[in-house]
Amino acid sequence: MTMPELNDDHPINRLQAIEASGWLKRNFGQQIADAVRGTAYSVDHICGIACQETAYVWLVHDKELSPQEICAMCVLDGSGDFKPAGNPRSAFPRNTAAFRTKYGDEFTDMLINEGNSAGRIRGMGPVDWIYKGYGMFQYDLQFVEEDEDFFRLKLWHDFNECRKRLMQELSRLWKGPNLFDAIKAYNGSGKRAQIYAENVTAYSSFAQGGDISGRVLPA
Repeated sequence: MTMPELNDDHPINRLQAIEASGWLKRNFGQQIADAVRGTAYSVDHICGIACQETAYVWLVHDKELSPQEICAMCVLDGSGDFKPAGNPRSAFPRNTAAFRTKYGDEFTDMLINEGNSAGRIRGMGPVDWIYKGYGMFQYDLQFVEEDEDFFRLKLWHDFNECRKRLMQELSRLWKGPNLFDAIKAYNGSGKRAQIYAENVTAYSSFAQGGDISGRVLPA
């Protein structure tokens, strides 16, 4: 069987994906297994999504930060405010000003502070905008209108809360029989979503190369 290949546009390589998947299985393997039981998805699919979404940020810190600290630092993607011409955003909030108008200063400033705390770990300076992706699987800020507590209560710090939202969305998107289409739809549509799904498919395959202890298994 031919192993799926990464697209040229990929955040981490094969060995990094094996390491990241091993970390996920050591720390959250049972929770992930419980979540996918009875679904079309596997533990390795969930690892593959994390590899594509956030592992490029936290993998270099997996030995110095606790699992909860790693979850907390997954605040990413400044589209709408960061170079808005190249990163336009159509979903609410289109930018920080739109969020501030609807939700006020306290909530807005808390999210800005959380983003800056995460950025400091990555060696970045402070910014005055909110990010749109929260948690290991990058739950989008657009869901604040129906799931405000996730953001207001900083629930992305908790892997199980992130896992719950991921599985809700993946279950909604599953139409059968093609898993690729459901994973693609998790990112949206078009070329970027196609690349996303290609990479997740490859990472899911690589994830099988690391056992529950994180050791790389022979091919």
